[in-house]
Amino acid sequence: MSYAQVNGVSLHFDWRDGAGVPLVLLHEMGGALESWDLVLRHLPGRAVLRLDLRGFGRSEKPSGAVALSDHTGDVTGLIKLLGLGPVHLAGCAVGGGVAIATAAAMGPQVAALTAFAPATGVPPERRAGVLNLAQMLEEGGLRAFLMKDTLPKAWPEPRFAQRGEGFEIFCGTQLGTSPASLAATYRMLAQMDLGPALSGLTCPARFVAGTQDVARTPALVKAVAERVRGARFCEIDSGHFMALQTPKLVADLLA
Repeated sequence: MSYAQVNGVSLHFDWRDGAGVPLVLLHEMGGALESWDLVLRHLPGRAVLRLDLRGFGRSEKPSGAVALSDHTGDVTGLIKLLGLGPVHLAGCAVGGGVAIATAAAMGPQVAALTAFAPATGVPPERRAGVLNLAQMLEEGGLRAFLMKDTLPKAWPEPRFAQRGEGFEIFCGTQLGTSPASLAATYRMLAQMDLGPALSGLTCPARFVAGTQDVARTPALVKAVAERVRGARFCEIDSGHFMALQTPKLVADLLA
């Protein structure tokens, strides 16, 4: 595990040297680089870069607003600092949205893109609700929302047991997240429009949906994939937090 000063912030990252095009793994909102721990066990010997996005994990948590361009600048800056060649960008949920924007910004420096249930923005009719949620989390913290809303929807029993290592990592990273960082990220989502990035993608792209995902359904993910020329779409028997719920399936797609 290492730290680097990139794009004006301190980023916590893990670089594992190995074979193949380096994978750059970007975690979900409220997650951290540990969100990929179980996936990496199924990718022995593969070159992999993981990082805590700004505001999460052990990376710096600046005050105030955060923009999508901040995250893309962080990711591209760290890749450049480490001297990595063409990379395979992969991300889940908000990390998937950051991966899409980064792939569009890096152009030929990206060999492939895999987006798992990517967050691409918020419809206008839902923006007020998202902004209200941001304020609620900032003022009241995450635990009540996680237990009453997120878990029933995103970790539904009996399909996904609310126990075991994946569940423990999920709860630990989520509850360890700064409420201010979560609020800033929700406000970023309310203003985010990935339309230009989607139309500007030039690398091979794959969009993955979980059949059990009620937060970002297969129909929604397929609609995003259809906006990208030549993109592939697939479904796997998983939920919204695929890397922790079905790590072997995720690793098979990335191998």
